[in-house]
Amino acid sequence: MLLELQTISRRRAISLTPLIDVVFILLLFFMLSSSFVQTRQINLPVASAATGEPEQITQIELQDNQGIIRIDGQRYPSQQTAQLQALINQAPASAFVLSAKADVSTQALIELLDRLHQAGAEKVSLSGVLMP
Repeated sequence: MLLELQTISRRRAISLTPLIDVVFILLLFFMLSSSFVQTRQINLPVASAATGEPEQITQIELQDNQGIIRIDGQRYPSQQTAQLQALINQAPASAFVLSAKADVSTQALIELLDRLHQAGAEKVSLSGVLMP
């Protein structure tokens, strides 16, 4: 008498090498497509209605990308925080109107806004571009 034995089929093992390749490709894609630049926010308050008392306005002109500013006809480097703070302390309640020459970069303008804020200027406004 012959017995019919069923042949046991072996399960084939799934290779993990292609799966690891796909995971590394996805990891590379997400690392290269994301940005690691930190963004900061600068608060620029919107003009409000007049309170009846006229404010003193100080005009600040940004001359070039190196941060040279002109206040009342005198030139100052904006990198010297102590000197900038002394200018702001002369008129702490003053509104500072900032204008820039046409060839000044946006980065230089933002850096000057940040320095004015660090030096204690509370009221800062942006004006138009100065023509050469």
